[in-house]
Amino acid sequence: MCGAAPQQTQIEQQQQQFMSEAMQEQQTSWGQDQDILAQMRSVYAPIFAKGPDQEGFSPEEKANLNTQVTDQTAQNYGQAAQAVGEQLAAQGGGNIAIPSGATATIKGELASSAASQEASQRLGITQSSYTQGYQNWLNAAQGMNTTAQMVSPVSFSGAATSAGGAAASTANQIAQENNSWINAAIGAAGEIGGMALGGA
Repeated sequence: MCGAAPQQTQIEQQQQQFMSEAMQEQQTSWGQDQDILAQMRSVYAPIFAKGPDQEGFSPEEKANLNTQVTDQTAQNYGQAAQAVGEQLAAQGGGNIAIPSGATATIKGELASSAASQEASQRLGITQSSYTQGYQNWLNAAQGMNTTAQMVSPVSFSGAATSAGGAAASTANQIAQENNSWINAAIGAAGEIGGMALGGA
């Protein structure tokens, strides 16, 4: 039997169709991936660009935290100052006069302690902000890397390439089978020619 079988021709057509669909899917997916990549970059790139030494709290968030510290410190200082004042006034049943310099010193130490506490808490807020900023930077780096891997066209291009290779191989086999009668005819002609020359 000369020529390719109908089933083989059908398989070759299916392979060609699959290759065409895989290439279309790759083009569609690539376009969608670029949209996703652009959206993710718009989120991660500005954070990553600030570097690892950025602050993580927004200016508004940091100002709010500092305001809370100031308000809490003022409230604590007010309560402590009142308690100290009452205690000083009660010394000796309220009949012993405490030198004004001593009272001023005690109140000054109290105010200094309150200011030191407030400064320490504000410093803690700033340190926490930088810690959060570093974590944000690490997350942005990981997010950009993960996004780049997700939008890789290799899987679709691999399927299209594989389908194209299979279709080409099948088409080559079909061509060889379709041309087999020519090879057989050339071979037969060669044999006849050889016999003719041999008979001469």
